[in-house]
Amino acid sequence: MEESVLKLLETGSDQDFIRLLKEFASKYEQQFTPVGLSQQCTERLWNVIMGRLSDPAASVTHQTCLSVIRILSRDKQSLNNVIDSDRLAVIVRLAGLVPEEEALQRLNQQINYDVVTEAQKCLSNLLYNSSAIQRMCCINSCIPGLMCRLKTFKDPDLPHLVKYFDMRLLFLLTAFCGDIRPRLRSEYHGLTYLIEILDLSLKTAQEESEVQSVNGYLPNPIIFNDEQAELVNEVLKVLYNLVLHIDKNSPDEEEDSHCLRLISILRYLLLASTRCPEKTDSLHSNTVNLLLVMPPKMYEELLCDMPQASESPMPPPAPTVVTTQPTAGATALMEAACFTEVDSDLSKQNERSCEYDGKDMTAIIKLLDFLDSRLKSPENQILTWATFKPGQSSSKSLMPILTLMVEMTQANRTIRKFIRLRILPPLRDVSKRPEEGHTIRNKLCSLMTSPLHDLKHLSANFLFILCKESVDRLIKYTGYGNAAGLLASRGLMLGGSKPTIDYSSDSEDSDTEEYERVKDMINPVTGRYEPPRPSPLDGMTDEQKEHEAMKLVNVLDKLTRNNIIQPCRIGDDGKPHPVESVMELQEGLGVLPTGDHNNDSDDHNNDSD
Repeated sequence: MEESVLKLLETGSDQDFIRLLKEFASKYEQQFTPVGLSQQCTERLWNVIMGRLSDPAASVTHQTCLSVIRILSRDKQSLNNVIDSDRLAVIVRLAGLVPEEEALQRLNQQINYDVVTEAQKCLSNLLYNSSAIQRMCCINSCIPGLMCRLKTFKDPDLPHLVKYFDMRLLFLLTAFCGDIRPRLRSEYHGLTYLIEILDLSLKTAQEESEVQSVNGYLPNPIIFNDEQAELVNEVLKVLYNLVLHIDKNSPDEEEDSHCLRLISILRYLLLASTRCPEKTDSLHSNTVNLLLVMPPKMYEELLCDMPQASESPMPPPAPTVVTTQPTAGATALMEAACFTEVDSDLSKQNERSCEYDGKDMTAIIKLLDFLDSRLKSPENQILTWATFKPGQSSSKSLMPILTLMVEMTQANRTIRKFIRLRILPPLRDVSKRPEEGHTIRNKLCSLMTSPLHDLKHLSANFLFILCKESVDRLIKYTGYGNAAGLLASRGLMLGGSKPTIDYSSDSEDSDTEEYERVKDMINPVTGRYEPPRPSPLDGMTDEQKEHEAMKLVNVLDKLTRNNIIQPCRIGDDGKPHPVESVMELQEGLGVLPTGDHNNDSDDHNNDSD
């Protein structure tokens, strides 16, 4: 900025001042990096702008001044030199964040909400870019002012942008300043006011959507408009920060009451949608995040009793199957059993049935749909070793919903049984590997060999819980090759151990007829049916067999010496242990599970899990 421009700003008229600042703002509006002014120039510009903002008589210039401060506040390096508590207090007051006594005195005054919104935007940048400003906002009128204005959110004259940026400021404060979270919960009753905002948003959207609720059961979803969705998303983020450090295993009486009320609201948010798919995804994502910090015992509140019109609960979904006529020959008969024609309309109807065990499972179906959408998202297509690049991570969006699924299935028996019916239905077609296909089971099986360590073990643990922590059942649904990582980490490569959850006793076997026909011909490593094939050793002499065996030993030895592979054997603890010589592997033969599931009970219709 030229010296002549700075002098004109310092000594010129209001018209010159506004014109020059508007030119500056127009030039750098879309530049989100520092504008490159010298330190002296930056300080002089801040001085002249703050002088105008501190002068009530210059109110006509306030909005333009704040728009320039919003741009200057993107420069993290200069903020500590140009902002002190007095200057920050001026911006806070222009944002309307004053104590309750002063707010009452302003009730009859005309408020310029354009100036308020610009000041809020400036505060957002300042809070995000400076830890010193974060500390100052914890002790000035910022927090009392925000909590005071929260009480006025029912006022229809309060603009949406003011509400939105209030929530954004609260989110930044609760994210960066952990010390204020207990104050907001206890001293300012923040949870109460924030939950009331969600209640109000739901009520308004429900009235606009003309949806009537009957005994807590919604026949149609609530549809938020864009402004409502934006506000609800910001409120959910703030609530997450406030609830995060509550002891969810033993909350006190007040916290328990808040969480109970909140989780009922979260159920309605899972059923809600917006007119924009991206905003709907964001709404459900923030809802999932908040559900994660709820006490596990309250997941029962996601399930509601079905309306009185349905006296008897519907049976669990069981698709009707019409088997094709088998072809000639034993092998052809088994292959034909793997491919069945399913009544697609009835099957689809059963899959979408929202009733199970007399409960409305719509919220759980929505969570399963959200999991499926996350598994389909483009950023989650780098989950194999073939496409993985170091430093690239796609686990961020999948981790919350997978973690929630694990916690819900561990905490609630009805939810666990219902989710198992949807993800691990009785096996019929075993002609493909478990990781091949488009079902949630297929995608979770593919994650079990992901290069992302946390995601790999989380997806495996989820499937293991759905299998009631039965090693045989896990291998049946995923294949030993996919399950090996989990089994090795838990010391289960030699078989099962006592489950970490107290599951009920197994019920009778419910394997399908198609699965029973080919069960003995399923490869336990790949988890798929493989027709009989001639042995490659047929026709070889003993000398030739010994020669081929030694060739294999030599190849393994070479790979081991070059540190390409590390041969292991299974120890008594059920975990793999390195061996010094390939010949030692002979002592560990016979430890691979045989895939015999004759005693495996997996009754999906009458399981007493």
